[in-house]
Amino acid sequence: MPTKAIPTKARAVIIGGGVSGCSVAYHLAKLGWTDIVLLERKQLTSGTTWHAAGLIGQLRGSQNMTRLAKYSADLYVKLEAETEVGTGMRQVGSITVALTEERKHEIYRQASLARAFDVDVREISPNEVKQMYPHLNVSDVV
Repeated sequence: MPTKAIPTKARAVIIGGGVSGCSVAYHLAKLGWTDIVLLERKQLTSGTTWHAAGLIGQLRGSQNMTRLAKYSADLYVKLEAETEVGTGMRQVGSITVALTEERKHEIYRQASLARAFDVDVREISPNEVKQMYPHLNVSDVV
């Protein structure tokens, strides 16, 4: 890939082309900024961002952090259509299981909180987990 000359001036210079740097550049551009420089020593998202698992759990410890996680997940889904660049984003969900009644009640409280924040959540039985993933041992799941 050819290297472009670095501009001598810019309204914003962002150092680091990981998820945070790319997000700042994206959002500034959405606000109409045009003279943005994003510096990355190798390839965009090739550092820590590349090594991350990529799971975006949407329920967080506060309403604001939950809103941010939901916004991020929704944005990643839209980016592919908006930019015509494949992101590889897949929404596959996750399963949380309980091995004790106490943990089960804790998970139910989290599910209730998730619904209050408009996060898609539903309870499934151990048998449903087993049907979806036959290789899992659910004999001790409550």
